Amino acid sequence: MKKLLTATFVLGFAALAHAQAGGFGGGMRDRERINWFNSIDKVSTGGNLSPMELRRLKAMGIEPTDKKFIFVYIRPISEDTEPRVFATCQDSLDASRGSWAFVKMDFDKENAFQKAWGVRSAPACIGCDIYGNDFVKMSGPTIDVIRSIIAGTPKGVAEYEAKLKSDFGKASEALKSDEERAAKLFVDICLAGKNGYKEVNESHTKLNELTESAFRKGELAAAVSTDAGVEYFEDLVKAFRTTGPGAKAEIFAAILDHARGNVQPAIQRLMKVAKYDPRGFKPEIEAANKALDEVSKAGDAKIEGALNGPDKALAKEIVRKLAKEYAGTEAAKHANEAAK
Repeated sequence: MKKLLTATFVLGFAALAHAQAGGFGGGMRDRERINWFNSIDKVSTGGNLSPMELRRLKAMGIEPTDKKFIFVYIRPISEDTEPRVFATCQDSLDASRGSWAFVKMDFDKENAFQKAWGVRSAPACIGCDIYGNDFVKMSGPTIDVIRSIIAGTPKGVAEYEAKLKSDFGKASEALKSDEERAAKLFVDICLAGKNGYKEVNESHTKLNELTESAFRKGELAAAVSTDAGVEYFEDLVKAFRTTGPGAKAEIFAAILDHARGNVQPAIQRLMKVAKYDPRGFKPEIEAANKALDEVSKAGDAKIEGALNGPDKALAKEIVRKLAKEYAGTEAAKHANEAAK
């Protein structure tokens, strides 16, 4: 009996030691888990390791590395924990101890990043640079998907950075002798530009400087006639497309469109700008929303005027028309309520 108890004790002690050393899913294996960030904003270009993560890496004899790339796992809202493949794939474990940050996000069609990445369903895996720009986008996580993103993202970032520096150099050189050609080159950089890069930010600045005179001419054209102003700014929209000046021209055209009675086209122009990526178009989005508020106030004034008229039946008919005319604004909601 004593021998049996002794053997049981030895086996139990050995099992405990094995578990502490890393067997049965404990010990070292637990310490090798991925440290997940809960948002892109928590990852930055420096100092992005938590004190706990620093201690964990040092305890494992690993030199801490600032993050340069972000692996985003977008999970279905019904999922409680991330798939085990992340913990069993050695590539993801090695990456998380090096230059990669791993971010876990719930699927949300209204999330600004997910909108920018074009994510319409979950699960999804995205390989990003440190600024949250997507370079590789794949579906649900498998070992092959994880490996493809970890291998492909740094390559894509390096290729983009090399081309960006080359294109910016050509545009800067053209600026010395041909402003029109330089403006076109800066437009191309801005259209393909990604957030966070110095050359892209400087291209936006240069383009705004180069188009100042163009907007002054537009104001003169609008002073001559509203139609001429709309036509002029529409040409600017075609030339500068989804850049800062292009969005600004769209707003000017919308304001003039509203002034000449084309209410719904004006609203659609402003709503288009308001839906631009807020990471790169914050001033333009704010200007578009402000203009939408002014348009809505004009609609409210018309609604009030109709409701104050002597003919109640006619007032309701006018208000119903205004609800359609101002669709997309608060005025339309007020008109629908008044028409009940």
